[in-house]
Amino acid sequence: MPMPQERKLMIAVFMTVLFGFAGFSLPYPVFGPMFLKPELGFLDPSIPAEYRPFLLGIAIALYPVGQFIGAPWLGRWSDRIGRRPVLLGSLAGAAGGYLVTALGVAIASLPLLLAGRFVSGLCEGNMAIAQSITSDISTPETKVRNFGLITVAINIGWIIGPLLGGFLSDPAIYDGFNVSWPFFFAAGMFGFNLLVVFFTLRIPGYASRRGKVAASSPGNDARAVELSATAETAPEDTHDFPVRTVWQTVRDKTLLPGFVISFFSYVAVYIFFAFFGVYLVQNHDVSSSFLGMCSAIISIPLIAAGLLVEPVRKRIGLAGVSTVAHLFLGVGIITFLLPDGLVWIFVPMCLAAFGIAWCEVTTSLFISDAAGAHEQGQALGIYRSVHVMAEAVAVLVGGLLSGQSPQSPFFMGFVAAMICVAGIMAWKRAMPDLGKRAGSTGAAH
Repeated sequence: MPMPQERKLMIAVFMTVLFGFAGFSLPYPVFGPMFLKPELGFLDPSIPAEYRPFLLGIAIALYPVGQFIGAPWLGRWSDRIGRRPVLLGSLAGAAGGYLVTALGVAIASLPLLLAGRFVSGLCEGNMAIAQSITSDISTPETKVRNFGLITVAINIGWIIGPLLGGFLSDPAIYDGFNVSWPFFFAAGMFGFNLLVVFFTLRIPGYASRRGKVAASSPGNDARAVELSATAETAPEDTHDFPVRTVWQTVRDKTLLPGFVISFFSYVAVYIFFAFFGVYLVQNHDVSSSFLGMCSAIISIPLIAAGLLVEPVRKRIGLAGVSTVAHLFLGVGIITFLLPDGLVWIFVPMCLAAFGIAWCEVTTSLFISDAAGAHEQGQALGIYRSVHVMAEAVAVLVGGLLSGQSPQSPFFMGFVAAMICVAGIMAWKRAMPDLGKRAGSTGAAH
């Protein structure tokens, strides 16, 4: 069982990720209908139908582009000055960005919406910092489970957010609802998340245990920096450790394969998340509330997979879990195109969702276990940038493909997932111990 201090801090991390992803995912059911349906009035009705998916891709992509720029620096600063102050600042900026986005939607201003999306992404670094805190506080015995709990929090957020977004934008439910409501509500969710962090993330002294464990671990040349999640200033001894640039960390031979596999993994993940709704609108003319219900339903296998990742890892290892995850994801994506009726789409959707949850856990653990204890924030910030760069590629290329054929993005996602399967198997052959540090009592973290 985790230490009481660890358990309390994991509750704070869990709530932070939950509210952050609820706010992040809340507008998603709105984007497809808002851009693709002229009657909603956001885009000029004269814009041709084949260009609308591309504009949708740009609007979605600007958020991860902002994250790609901001996440490594937010992670790096959290290593240097403490997790909590950086997390509070990032949440305040993300809330402000969503408020600008909401105003853009309310007055039908595409430039204002795009600016708000970029600012929100630039400031939204809560995931990388939450993963860094989790790595800091976890024992070797609890690390896989704690990272799995982060995935559970993400996917509960994906239940709450899309459901609220779908309903708040549907005037059939209440006459006053419109497409701007989810964005205003998302700004409020990030503001509430900020309050949760401010009042709950206040447990001092947890990092001393991590520092001792990391410093005594074989093969770890750098002494761990004892960074508190509540620290307001940098520790006095921070400068005793070698500080690598972002580019040096990216090029690290133990981290680079994980970054590459993570990129293709999230291309497949975001092809599914970004375009299953577009596909249903294009082929079945569904409402935003139906898309919100779809997101909520597939979050059930996402949560179940997050809870099952630790027992499955004990049986087949982390690399085995990751291989199975990407197989599930690829098969789910490609078979999503087969059903003619709306009822049967939930079978491949649930299969893909189960794979997505394990992809999220295993790729983040590959990076965390390979990184030094003193640069968890920077390494996981780069991982987050790879994640969002993949999202940007997925939505931009997928948007272009979707304008030509609704099925095309799904073939792209299937290929990306299969590249991951081949990559993990090749990496495992080259490094037989791949993934064995996760949950090992000899792990450095």
